[in-house]
Amino acid sequence: MKSNVDRRGTKHGHADSASKHEASHIWHPLSGVCLLAAALWLLTACNLPLPRAQSDQTRYYLLTPAEIRPETDATAAVKRWVVGLRAVDVAAYLRTKSFAVRSHANEVAFLDFARWGEPLDLGMARVLAENLRAAKNVTRVSLQPFRADDQRDFEVVVNINACEGTADGDVRFAATWRIPVPGGSTATTAEGNYAATGLRWDGHDCGQLAARLSEALAGLSREIAAALPEEPAK
Repeated sequence: MKSNVDRRGTKHGHADSASKHEASHIWHPLSGVCLLAAALWLLTACNLPLPRAQSDQTRYYLLTPAEIRPETDATAAVKRWVVGLRAVDVAAYLRTKSFAVRSHANEVAFLDFARWGEPLDLGMARVLAENLRAAKNVTRVSLQPFRADDQRDFEVVVNINACEGTADGDVRFAATWRIPVPGGSTATTAEGNYAATGLRWDGHDCGQLAARLSEALAGLSREIAAALPEEPAK
């Protein structure tokens, strides 16, 4: 009698196992819906347009030398000097390629989208040298570092203290300059403080601001050239 119970139990165990095996292969409609949704999502994702690369909006500007005008008095005899321009020193806050725009007396903004095409000190030295070469009393200008065999009549030292626009349309440009006595003396042949006046920009066009700062640099060049000694040509 016990043996029969065991056999029946064994038979029932096999039946339960078979039922579970059959249940595991039953297809559920919900599973199919999920698979279809996943496939549709993949197709849609593949057809989505890729984001377009944004073009760089940064603009680069250069200072330019003054326009050379013909001499009105070609008969005037003047001594033409050989000038050495030492490295131009700019204020620490200007040692950046970004344009500076002053909004308040103690607040300045640096424009990442408007930049100088070269370091400001090098650009100013380049333009100052070109402007001085055009002066009627200058025959040649050399830039630091000077060659060992480069003979100079005078050297010029320039410090730039301000070079920017303001939010209300003014142009601020200020510099100090000095012409040391030749021969390594600590004395000075001439010196001055230059501040540009009457220059305006529209507050938006940085190309216009670069042009106005170039005009300011031209004014500084004229002041330095005029300070060179006037000795009649022999």
